Amino acid sequence: MDDEDAARLRIDAGLLNVLDRVAEYRRLRDEASASLRQAFFDLARAKRSAGYQWISPDLYSAHPRAIATVSVDETHPIDNAAADESKIFLVNRRMAEDSDQDNSGSDDEKPRARKPSKDPLLWFGMLVPPALKDAQKGFVASLDSLARLAHLAHTIQREQERLQLDMDAVDALPE
Repeated sequence: MDDEDAARLRIDAGLLNVLDRVAEYRRLRDEASASLRQAFFDLARAKRSAGYQWISPDLYSAHPRAIATVSVDETHPIDNAAADESKIFLVNRRMAEDSDQDNSGSDDEKPRARKPSKDPLLWFGMLVPPALKDAQKGFVASLDSLARLAHLAHTIQREQERLQLDMDAVDALPE
């Protein structure tokens, strides 16, 4: 009976852990939703204040490049204790290519020509409406939240699978 009681206690602890993670997931989802809602509102406000012809798809670059990407870093853990950390969603941001750190070792190199900024806000001119800047900040902030949400959803799924295996093992114990 001790094995069954220990297994049931493990299941209870696992269930509480899953429920805590679900509560955290809901909190993060609400924060990301509010951030995205505000960013879209700021974008609409910028279109209205600057004029719909000024912020339109006609002004977007013909060859857009992402300034941030989300990648999945999959590690293969040896033990089962780190199994919930097997996928980590990383946000990779493109950095400015005109930093001086690359040339700090040699003084005799020619200075590089300054490359154009990678900031997409500059597609719309030098005097960008503040609402458009706020929209960009909101979208950048929500990208981090959404990457954390994806990681947390994966973790919850792994813990649910582990919990189901434990429950099946308890059901298989002889009475």
